[in-house]
Amino acid sequence: METKRCSINITTQADYNDLVKLYRDTKVWDYLGGQRSSKQIEDRIMEWINPQENCLYWTVRERVSDVFLGCILLTPHYDGEYTQISYMFLASSWGKGFAFESIGQVLRDFLNDNINIKLIAEAQSKNIASCNLLKRLGFYELKKVTRFNAEQLIFAIDYSIISKRK
Repeated sequence: METKRCSINITTQADYNDLVKLYRDTKVWDYLGGQRSSKQIEDRIMEWINPQENCLYWTVRERVSDVFLGCILLTPHYDGEYTQISYMFLASSWGKGFAFESIGQVLRDFLNDNINIKLIAEAQSKNIASCNLLKRLGFYELKKVTRFNAEQLIFAIDYSIISKRK
């Protein structure tokens, strides 16, 4: 997939070092439950490179420079009922619109092919930028839960919202 400024590709072994860099970005992990051990990072990245059948993992790069920006994931949610869209972007890319642009494209492509899938997102309530991003994308707040010792907001999106944003 491509947007005006981003290329969005299925994660491969070639992305390994960039994903390690993402996992080592302390600003990113302030909102995702804290740093991970080297073993946890290795295991998680290998899951992304060799995904289960019901999981999709993409890396996002700037089109012109091919600089790694972050990743987008579609996986089963903890509750098992919904599909969850998640994302992580290097702190150096925050505030530049890359997440909005690339996540919006993934949403359009995925929901156009899967209109009956219940799609949600989860963000720490203290991560105001991420919560605002989800609202800009058309998500609405569904409920609050406590997970990873922090209040999380669960957001949902309707196909009718995203289908209007071609």
